[in-house]
Parts: sequence; C-alpha cells; structure tokens
Amino acid sequence: MAETILVVDDDLDILELLKMNLEPEGYNVRTANDGESAVQSAYMDPPDLILLDVMMPHKDGLQVIEELKDTEHTKNVPVILLTARGQTEDKVRGLDTGADDYITKPFDLREVTARVEAVLGRTRPIKYINPLMHAMGDAFSEEGVQQLAGHLQAAAAIQKKLLPEQAPSLEGFDMATLLQSSTSVSGDFYDFIPLSETQIGIVLGDVKGNGIPAALLMVMIRTALRLLCHEEDTPALILKRINDLVVRDTEADLFATMIYGILDLTKSTFTYSNGGHCYPFHQKNTKEMTLLKTGGMLIGAFEEATFACETCSLSPGDALLFYTDGITETAASNSAVSGENQGESTQSIQDDAFQDVIPMDMFYGGDRLAACLSKNAALPASALCEAVVDDLAVFSGSTTPHDDRALIIIKRDT
Repeated sequence: MAETILVVDDDLDILELLKMNLEPEGYNVRTANDGESAVQSAYMDPPDLILLDVMMPHKDGLQVIEELKDTEHTKNVPVILLTARGQTEDKVRGLDTGADDYITKPFDLREVTARVEAVLGRTRPIKYINPLMHAMGDAFSEEGVQQLAGHLQAAAAIQKKLLPEQAPSLEGFDMATLLQSSTSVSGDFYDFIPLSETQIGIVLGDVKGNGIPAALLMVMIRTALRLLCHEEDTPALILKRINDLVVRDTEADLFATMIYGILDLTKSTFTYSNGGHCYPFHQKNTKEMTLLKTGGMLIGAFEEATFACETCSLSPGDALLFYTDGITETAASNSAVSGENQGESTQSIQDDAFQDVIPMDMFYGGDRLAACLSKNAALPASALCEAVVDDLAVFSGSTTPHDDRALIIIKRDT
C-alpha cells in the first residue's frame, strides 16, 4: 500500500511542485495551505509523514508540531520541516519540539525525495510495531514480547499435534501429505478420520489468510468435522452444518474453503463434497487427467449455502491429488517465466476449467501442477509430493513459501 505524505505550505506553487515530485515516486500526497487545516487533516487521517513549512500565517509550523505531538494518534507521525536559509533558531527549536529532519529552501527536489525516504525508512518499524504495543498494553516489554513469542511457539506445537503425523497406511492404497506454513501457525489443514473398518474420511481445507486468526478457525472447523462426520450420512450435509456453525460464530470476513470426502476401501470409490475449494485432480492409469468438478459455496461466507455430492471410482493405478491455492498461486521467479521452466504441455487435459487458471508466466497455476503430476505419476505418493515441492522451488526460486501450502496424494495400487 502506498504511503501517504501530507505537504503543508502557504505557497500554492510549492505545494504543487512537491506533489508533482512525490507522486511519481509512488507516494499518495495530500496538501494543506495553512497550519489549522494541516492539524485537522492529520487528526482525521494520520499520514505516514508530514512535510511542513515553518513560516505560515496564523499558526506556524512549530505550533503545528506541538499540537500533533500532544495528541496520541498523531504523536508518532514523522515531520520534516521546510525552513528558509538562515532560520537556524527555528531549525533547532523544531528539532527540539519533535521534528525528525529539516530541508532548507530553496530546495533540490532530489534532496526532498532522499530525505523523505530516509525518514520513512527509520520510522516504518515504529508504525508496524505500534499495533502490537497497543494490543499488549502494559505487557509490552522485552519480557512481554518474549512471553508472546513463547505463546506463539506453544500454539504452533498444539496445532501440529492436531494434524496427523503421517498419512494412514491403508491396504490397497498409497497416501502422502504435505503441509508448509508461511508463519508459525497455519490456516491450511488436513485430516484423516476413521469411520469404519472399510471407510475413512479425508479433508483438506484452507482458511482465508494466515497466522493466529486463520489457525483458530482451522481448529474450530477441524473439531466440528470430527464430531459431525459420525452424525451425518453424506459429505454435503456435513459441510452444510459446518457452514452454519462458522456463519453464526465468526465475523463475515473470516471464511474457509474445504473438500471433504469418504474413501471406501472395499468399493474403491471416493464420495466427496466441495466447499469452494480448488478442484482436485484425478490422474487415471490411462494417463488421462480430469478434475473433480462438483463444487459448492465457501464455508462461512453465506447463510444459505448449499453443497452437492459426487462419487468417483478409482481403478488400479489411479491417483487423486488435493491441494490448497498456496501451491497454485506461488509466484514465479524472474527466470521461471522463460524457456523450459514453463513446464510440459498439458494439452491432453481437455477441461475448460483450466482456461480460468492464472497465467503460468505469473503463478505456478493448475496447468503446471497437472504437468508435474503426469510426469511423475509412476512415483510413490511420498516421492510425488517431493516432486511437487521441488518443482515449486524451481519455479519460485525459493524454498520458503509466501502462503500456506497443503497437499494430499492418494494412489490406488496397481
């Protein structure tokens, strides 16, 4: 998000000149031509920095600084004074009052830009740590921050214990999972829930955002699912009840996507319902790739959400791949958008859904994931997970995810 600079000067030509200089640098620029309007503008919407003329009628720049520094929500806004040559006393008084820097008129526009960036570079950490200070209150201290860090580590450990340590070992099937968190706790999750001797419930979900709020909703959904899957007969009814719970007990901007299904070991079928989640891939032994396209609404976004059920059959050698959008929305490195790094052709995938995928030259996308799956279809499930991770690293130029990633691969033995 662009940073906002409030420029204050009673000379309209200087206001326009500074605005024309700073906006091309990517800043949002607001202006005020007297001290009173500058104070009101800063009170209503505190800027990231103020360029402030000292010599103004009625209320000068030094009085403006004093008022801003006496007000809680503007006291940390950095100020650069614009002073006339020879106003040494005003410069000293301004710095004593709380100004962060000064520029002498007539000024060089390059100097203005350099000093603005230098001051913002020093004050940005304060801007981003202030919400933490406010939230912690009296606990904001070195000891308090260490305690908070310990709580985050404990939350991450608890969340990790809620997730299966490994995919279950099922006769006739080979399964593997992947979970990579972009922060200490994750909004992506998966689970395997034994339903009977021949059936197992499988879920993969993605809570909007990441960090603690997403992790809390993830735990809520996971707990509800484990209770409801023994009360309802179909995945669609389960998703409906989870949606009703999330809509009732959370804010409107907190929601999730998830797919839940039942793997029947005797029939070799997967019956599933999809709550706004990425369409899973079905790799058939004949090398044909399709999508499980039966979908539904987001979980927690709408009160009157509806969900459908569908069943797919798994022949010997078939594979199912479930994933979160942290995989397909992995951004490309500069080198990954050219030549052979763009992956193999997926023309054999005859499905119009791929027309809506984000272009491969920008993000990893569904086409490249499908190509990786096809290329490595003969590998065991765990090795296939590793192949996807390796391909993501090549494409993005990094092994560190910028969003949570989760993956489940299920292969039926040949």
